[in-house]
Amino acid sequence: MPVQHSPGAAYGWRARIGLLQPGLVSDTNPFEFYMMSPPGVQMVLTSLGLSSMSNENYERVIASLEIPVQRLLPRGPDAIIQTGIPPLVYHGWGIEEELRARVAKLTPTPYITDAAASIAAMRVLGISRVVVVSAFDDELARLIEDYLHHAGIEMVDHRSVYSDGDYPETGAFPLEFVSTTARTVYGSHSDSADGIWITQASLPSVGVIAGLENDLGVPVVTSAQALMWAGLRLAGVSDAVQGCGKLFDITAIDY
Repeated sequence: MPVQHSPGAAYGWRARIGLLQPGLVSDTNPFEFYMMSPPGVQMVLTSLGLSSMSNENYERVIASLEIPVQRLLPRGPDAIIQTGIPPLVYHGWGIEEELRARVAKLTPTPYITDAAASIAAMRVLGISRVVVVSAFDDELARLIEDYLHHAGIEMVDHRSVYSDGDYPETGAFPLEFVSTTARTVYGSHSDSADGIWITQASLPSVGVIAGLENDLGVPVVTSAQALMWAGLRLAGVSDAVQGCGKLFDITAIDY
């Protein structure tokens, strides 16, 4: 369906959402943003400058967060959302509050991260025991498990999306890989898990949400979906986005 515009108005006439993306190159993030974007909502994207996944780079991008935020502000965002689970879980529980306080010194614009949006989404959907799908390694999975534990959510299992080497970047992974991995890990814990979290916003996910929820009967949260939901709600847009999960039936966010 073609994106609808209001003749004569700016593209972001309802809301402009600033997106802080860790990597230097964009593919999945903007594509999935506009899969979920209601009419009149525009993305303003900039990079945190994460050139590779390493502890040193996680330290650097968090230490210099103010630089990309200040880059966004002249564009007038109504909300700021930040992707990137690894730098957050590397720093551990409590980093969210620290970052919100730092951003608040620069602007009153509401700000939320990938982890905070996903946790808020899991809470409103009643998910307390979750299976996690990503393309992260075991070390990062352990950090995610600890982070979720502090939020009162149990990570029942983690499964990394399979790649046979033909897809060097997660943005190129077929949706089939993601769907199959989610179905497999949930199927192993269907008697105990009450939801699925597909994290890592660069990993394609939005296109599988509806099918997974319909077939498995449990709510599905993905990083990209939770961030879009949070960004819209923080910007005052309460639309229910069709085909992107039960989460969009929730009209307000509390985090």
